[in-house]
Amino acid sequence: MNLVVFLIGFGVASSLDVPGRFAPVGVFGIVVLARRAVHRRRQREEHGENPGNSGCVEAGLIMALLPLTSQQLTKADPLIFFLVVLALVLVGAAFLAWHGHHTVPAEHIGIVRRVHGASHPEFRHITPYNTRGVLARTLLPDRSSWLMPKVYEIEFVPRTRVAEDKIGLVTAKAGRIRSANRSLALPVACDNFQNGQAFLLNGGEQGKQVDTLAHGQSYDINTKLFEVKQVDRVHVPPGTIGLVTAKAGRIRPPGRLFSPHVECENFQNGGQFLVGGGEQGRQLTLLQGGAYYNINPALFEVVTVDNVRGQGGELTAQHLQDISVPIGYTGVVITLDGAEPDSSGQLGPLVPGHQGFQLPWEFLRNGGHRGVQKETLREGTVCSLNPYFVRVVLIPTRLLILEWNDKTTAESRNYDAHLGRITVTVEGHRLFVDMSQTLQIPPESAPVLVSKNGGSQTTGLGGLDRDPLPVQRFVERVLGAIVASYFNEIAAAATVGEFLEAYAETRTDLASQVRNALQAWGVEVRNTTLGEFRAEDPVLNEILKRAAHERLRGEELEWELANAEREDAIDRVRVRAESRRMALELRARIDVLGLNNVMVLEMLTEITKAPVPQFIGGGDLSAYLETQPIARLEELLDKMRSLHGDAAITGDARPSLTKGDGQADIPAQGGVQDVSGDPG
Repeated sequence: MNLVVFLIGFGVASSLDVPGRFAPVGVFGIVVLARRAVHRRRQREEHGENPGNSGCVEAGLIMALLPLTSQQLTKADPLIFFLVVLALVLVGAAFLAWHGHHTVPAEHIGIVRRVHGASHPEFRHITPYNTRGVLARTLLPDRSSWLMPKVYEIEFVPRTRVAEDKIGLVTAKAGRIRSANRSLALPVACDNFQNGQAFLLNGGEQGKQVDTLAHGQSYDINTKLFEVKQVDRVHVPPGTIGLVTAKAGRIRPPGRLFSPHVECENFQNGGQFLVGGGEQGRQLTLLQGGAYYNINPALFEVVTVDNVRGQGGELTAQHLQDISVPIGYTGVVITLDGAEPDSSGQLGPLVPGHQGFQLPWEFLRNGGHRGVQKETLREGTVCSLNPYFVRVVLIPTRLLILEWNDKTTAESRNYDAHLGRITVTVEGHRLFVDMSQTLQIPPESAPVLVSKNGGSQTTGLGGLDRDPLPVQRFVERVLGAIVASYFNEIAAAATVGEFLEAYAETRTDLASQVRNALQAWGVEVRNTTLGEFRAEDPVLNEILKRAAHERLRGEELEWELANAEREDAIDRVRVRAESRRMALELRARIDVLGLNNVMVLEMLTEITKAPVPQFIGGGDLSAYLETQPIARLEELLDKMRSLHGDAAITGDARPSLTKGDGQADIPAQGGVQDVSGDPG
C-alpha cells in the first residue's frame, strides 16, 4: 500500500510544472523505507534471527533518495510544498477513516491482533495491554469501533454457544504457570472467561480450568485465549444415587476413609471445593436422583447406574438404588466408618443430626461409632444412603412361623432352613416329630440379633442387604439348640410309653423353656405347636396306633357315659318342673272354682271318656254294668284314693261323691288341709 501511495504521489508530482515538486514524494519514500527497515529488524529479533543484515535494501534506497530529496527541497516553493503535504495528509486521513472502521456482525465477536508496536515482556503472544500480539479483550457483537489500519488486524469468529444438555470445559492457552501439585487452574473472576484482560491480570493460570460454562447459554469467548470443549451434563436417574470421587484436591491423610464434607453446590462449584479444603478420593456427599448436574469431569468422577458397569470392581447398579425398607421389616444399620467402639459387639449409640444416616459427615462429627447401630430404619422408610458408608440389613418384624421338618433346596433362604425334623431316640427306638414355633422380633431387638449372629457379607461395600443368615443363625443357635437339648434330656430318662404319655406335659414344658430363652433376646413368643410322634419302626407304629385307638375309644365311651348322666339329670329336672306346674295349675283352679267344682269337672271329663255301647244284646249283667258311668265313677274314686294315700284318712272312711251337707270330701295333697268350696 505504501508503494501505491508513493507511485501515485510520484505521478502527480511529475504532472506538475513547479519547482521542487518531487520533494514531498521523496520525504514520504524515505519515511516509509525507514519504517520498513525497523519493522523487518524487529521481526528478525522475534524469530531469533540475526538482525545484522536486515534493512540493507531499504538503507540503499534511502541513500539514493536523500540527494534527490535535498535538491528538490531547495528548489521547492514553500506554499506548494505545504499544499502537497496537506493533500497527502487528507488522502491518508480519509484512507485511515475508511479502513479503520469496523462493525462486528451479530452473534460474532472480534479478535484483535496488533501487528506493529512493542511487545510486553510477560505477555508476548496474548496480551491484556495494547501491545503487539493478540489482545485479550474482544470486540462485542453489533458494535462499531475504529482501529488504526495496518497496525491492528481483526478476525470475526462466532460466539461460543453451549448446548442445552452440555457444559463447557475451558482450557486457557495463556496465563501463569500453575503449581506442579495441581492438575487444574484455580478460579479467577473473569465473567465466565468473557473478560480475557481480567483473567490475565488477576493471575489466571494456563491449562484446564476448574470453572465451567453453564448449559444453554452463549458467551463472548476469545478463542485465541481459551479453548472450549463441550461434554455431557451428569444425569442421575430417579430412585438412584450418584457417587462422587474427587480427582484433584488435598491428599487425604492416612487412616481416614473419606474426605471431609465441603459445601460446593453438589460439586458444581469446583473452585469452592478446592478453596474449601476438599480432598481427593471418595466423597461422603451423594448426588440425589432425578436431576442434572453441571460437574467438571476433569475434577470429579461420578458413578451412576448408567456407567457403573464400566467402572469395574464390586460396585453394581444395585448398590446405587435408594434404600427401601419393606412393610414387615426393620433396617439394621451397619456403619463402615466412625469412632472405634469401646468393646466388641457393642451397639453404636444414638447420634443426633444425621437424618437417618443421610448426612454421614454429621454422624462422624458428632462421635458416631463404627459397626451395628442401635438406631434402625423403620418399615416403609425410603432414603438415599452412601453404600461406601452404610450397610442396611433387613430383619423381619412380622410374625414368623418356623417349622422343624424336611427342607427342599428351594427353601434354603427360609429363616428356618437349618431346622430339620426332630429325631429322638428312646430305648433304642427312633421317634420323629414335627414342630412349629411362632415368634416376632421387635425392631429394638433386631440390632442385637445382627450384632451377635453376623451375616455373609465379606466386601467393604454397603447398600441394602437381604441376607437371611443373621436370622437363620439365631434360629439355629438359639431356638434349634433349645429344642434339641430338651428332647435329648427327657428321652434319656424315659421309656417309650412314658415318653409318649407325657405328651401334654412335654408340650407345655417345652413352650415355657422356649419362651424364657427368647425373652432374653427380646424376642416375643406367640405359639408353640408340637405334632404327633412317629416311630421309625413300622411295628412300633402299629402298636402306637392301637394304643391310641383304644385311648380314643375309652375317651369316646367316657363321653357317652357323661352324656347319658346328663340326660338323666335333665329328665329328673323336667319331671319336677312338670309336677310343680300341675300342682300350681290345680291350686289355681281350686282357688277360682272351688274344690267340689274341680272334682266334679274332673269326674265329668273322665266320664265323657268312658265307652258307651251303641247296642246291648244278651249277656252277663255285670259286664253291662261295667260300661255304665257309675261304675266308671267308682273306679275313679279308687284311683284318687291311691293318689292321695298320704292324706289324713282314718279308719275305713271312704270319700263319697257327696255328703249330706252337699260338700265334697277331697283330701288335700301334700299335707294341705281340706278346703271347702263355695256351695252350688
